[in-house]
Amino acid sequence: MPIPTAEMGVPFVDHVFDRSDPLKSIRLIASFLFPVGHEAIDVGDADIVVTELSQGTTNALLKFSYRAPDAAAAGPIGSDRSHVLVKIYGDGTDIIIDRNKELTVHQLLAQNGLSSSPLVRFANGHAYEFIAGTPCSDRDLAEERVWRGVARELARWHATLPVVHPRDACESLALQPSVWSTAKKWLGAIPDYSSDANKGNLHEGLDYLTEKLLFSCSSPDPLVLGHGDLLSGNIIMIQEDGKEGDDKAGTVRFIDYEHVTYCPRAFELANHFAEWTGFECDYNRLPTRTTRREFIRAYLEAYSEFAAGAMVTECEVDKLMGQVDAFRGFPGFYWGLCALIQAQASTGTIDFDYGGYAEKRLAEYQAWRRVTEDGVTFGPRVVGEELLLREEKWATAS
Repeated sequence: MPIPTAEMGVPFVDHVFDRSDPLKSIRLIASFLFPVGHEAIDVGDADIVVTELSQGTTNALLKFSYRAPDAAAAGPIGSDRSHVLVKIYGDGTDIIIDRNKELTVHQLLAQNGLSSSPLVRFANGHAYEFIAGTPCSDRDLAEERVWRGVARELARWHATLPVVHPRDACESLALQPSVWSTAKKWLGAIPDYSSDANKGNLHEGLDYLTEKLLFSCSSPDPLVLGHGDLLSGNIIMIQEDGKEGDDKAGTVRFIDYEHVTYCPRAFELANHFAEWTGFECDYNRLPTRTTRREFIRAYLEAYSEFAAGAMVTECEVDKLMGQVDAFRGFPGFYWGLCALIQAQASTGTIDFDYGGYAEKRLAEYQAWRRVTEDGVTFGPRVVGEELLLREEKWATAS
């Protein structure tokens, strides 16, 4: 089942963005970025401020702020379209990310009020409208106002965007695109000579996950078009003025749509909970069972509100809790595969230990599988191995 198409109306400029001379590069695409009325500005004499934002593990992100010589012409910095973001793709990311799909999804999200709009493409990246707000940190995710806002925004995404029924699409990994087909694609992209991966074990692991999570349910839930990568830096807290709705929930928006794909909503939630630990994989930060239940309840209640559904029951909360628990090992396997590819493809332009990260994430899957197969019961210091620390923390009630 393909991503629903949007008109690919994003203009293209045949230019490789040069991070060593960003002002020169931005001038070549500025006419698409900073329009005034119905005309594009001339940035020859303009004041352009460049801010390099914190890097992710795959791309570089630059913020460009424009102040016209005549302030009355374009407004002060902070006004609409005085800021834009430029995303420069990391080395080798074309192996793991379909950039045409990313831009199509970005347009679809913008049309549904779920994102800002893409503005222009170039050879090694694209630019899009800035969403004013504050990126979250890893520790922010544990703040109740933040996680309630995330639960509500996730529900808005899932209730607004189209879903697909697995049986209607295909009863195999050929679901396109989905976390299942992506995992299969990534596994195939890992070099056979990679010293960091035993591909035979990884193939067996994907088969195990597929059998346990995809084929074991006789009546699987529809797949939602999920964000797929809700780490802290992709969550923006919005300044709230006259906010309506749940007073406990802050207003958040999601950015960076390169991993948007069809997935079970249990995967989307389990994946987000895993991101509470940050790139350091500090498992002491995992949300407790009590917090996860409140998050899931808030998500279901917001989904019912957006979809004009019925009141949420405890049985529905119990069901989704169980599904999220079942999926908790999949994100580690998924991102472990991704990191193994990047460990081979990266040329060092982004300073990140992909090999070490892959090892940590795959260990999460291995711990989940051991607990699932062996029925490990956690008690005071009964399980002391670091490998199982995440599972022990996941089982903590409060």
